[in-house]
Amino acid sequence: MYKVMIFIDGTWLYRTLPRLAETCGKQEFKVDYGVLPQVIARELSERLGAGSEGIDVVRNHLFASLPTNFDPLDENLITRQEEFYNLLKEDYHYQTEIFAIDFRGRRVRHSDRDPEDSFQPREKCVDIALASQLLYHAALPWTLDIAVVVLGDRDFIPVLNTVRRLGKRVAIVSVRSSCAQELADPRDEAGVKDFDVVWMDDLLEELELRYEPQQLECQSPDHDGDRFFWTTYRPRRGEPVYCDSCRQAYSERRNGNSYYEEEGELEDYPPLEDLPDLGETLDGTVEFKKEEKGYGFVTTDEGTSFFFHLSDLEGGLSFETLDEGQEVVFEVKSLPSGGKAGAAQNVRPPDMQ
Repeated sequence: MYKVMIFIDGTWLYRTLPRLAETCGKQEFKVDYGVLPQVIARELSERLGAGSEGIDVVRNHLFASLPTNFDPLDENLITRQEEFYNLLKEDYHYQTEIFAIDFRGRRVRHSDRDPEDSFQPREKCVDIALASQLLYHAALPWTLDIAVVVLGDRDFIPVLNTVRRLGKRVAIVSVRSSCAQELADPRDEAGVKDFDVVWMDDLLEELELRYEPQQLECQSPDHDGDRFFWTTYRPRRGEPVYCDSCRQAYSERRNGNSYYEEEGELEDYPPLEDLPDLGETLDGTVEFKKEEKGYGFVTTDEGTSFFFHLSDLEGGLSFETLDEGQEVVFEVKSLPSGGKAGAAQNVRPPDMQ
């Protein structure tokens, strides 16, 4: 049985994702970190001729950075990054080491900053942390037999040389367009690896994170009828699951029904014509927001209103960041009926599209 540890340069991999998207002809590509170790283990076992039972992935390490002291407009973006790192740690049991980058009050994306601003964020410690952990485990007896590194920078050549001198094997997982020639060299004149490189370009179908529909069971005690429903939502481990109907009913009960019922305007809600389609994306404005109860209404230019709960916001978006009168986009979850507003989902500012 070969003991394997995986060391991922998360910052390099994040920068490389757009190139992987180009390879498969898509606008965006996300890695399924839940299956990544399994795919690597299979590829490694094929190179060893050991069979899947001969590989034991004992630890997954990820090293990355996270902006700090950034423009408040990027709060949602950074919150989503933090939640992603928490997901890796809590659900997939990755060992994560995250280091701060001081943006000095600026926007995180270069395209959002003033073109004349020459500021370049300085990432520190990520490469050193990966190299340190790699050497530490390689120097200990019986900790690992094979170190798998997911990276592409030539700066790691000295540490890979040293790991091999310590008697450990090294396997490199990389992307063709983002891998230094010294690492990719099949003759391995730099002496950095013991196997042919595992190219992620060849494994995109398996590695892509997909939100395929899956059947889940509604856990609401008030559910009526068949409890199983189809959804693309991926709940966190231990998170209770509710179908759309039960979630909406729960929100309305908790929030005292709707704004219109509270204000005595239910009878005045006009009949509607030319209703949108379910799932259609619409532009709207936050018409009303009840901060203490976590719900509000958005209204389209045609005057059609849709209820939303804080759980209906785009992932990572904080309810407190929405203001009355703010322009948003959303998807139609249910249509207005019986004098009541419809329901919205994936509510977000236009710049989050």
